[in-house]
Amino acid sequence: MAVLDFFVEESLVAKGAEAELWSGTMLGMPVVIKRRTSKAYRDPALDFKLRVNRTFEEGRLISKAYMAGVSVPAPLFIDPINFMIVEDYVKGELLRDVVERKGLMHSVGVEVAKMHGAGIVHGDLTTSNVLITSEDKPVIIDFGLGAFSNDVEDLGVDVLLMKKSLEANVPAKAGALYDEFMKGYREVAGAASEEVYKRAEEIERRGRYFQERAID
Repeated sequence: MAVLDFFVEESLVAKGAEAELWSGTMLGMPVVIKRRTSKAYRDPALDFKLRVNRTFEEGRLISKAYMAGVSVPAPLFIDPINFMIVEDYVKGELLRDVVERKGLMHSVGVEVAKMHGAGIVHGDLTTSNVLITSEDKPVIIDFGLGAFSNDVEDLGVDVLLMKKSLEANVPAKAGALYDEFMKGYREVAGAASEEVYKRAEEIERRGRYFQERAID
């Protein structure tokens, strides 16, 4: 489906709760297109406003991350009115499928710390939202739940999400891989990393407490 003269959507790659992901071309270059979809249960005016605002915000997040030197897909075209973000196509494997490869989690920790240093939190930082290129370079993807924040609580949530993702994917090696992740994070974040690490532990304890209370 042609959207602009220089832009073509070719095939649907994935369909999530909030958006569709398409492969396509832009000026002959391979790209990925994310388009936020309408929700029939929402008031049409509210639906339009939410999709415009969320597309705009996600575009700002990935643009700032890219400009700050964080390893993310290059944002090429952002069109909030059509609920669309076009990014450079990154060929790679999901981190979840190669997470035990030597040195990867250290590199992921470095990129996450750079992202946090730019005042950005991801909001869904799991092994499914990091691509690994053929050069073993991590690329953070899907900022749909992200936000601008320097709040240590938000930073701690990101770190805890990665820890929980590791525990779900590779329970036997999650501890060592998380340590590797935090080592890379500390190299960039320095002394500030300890507060983030401790806050992640605190958030995890809170979660356990409320789970136990619910069971009681």
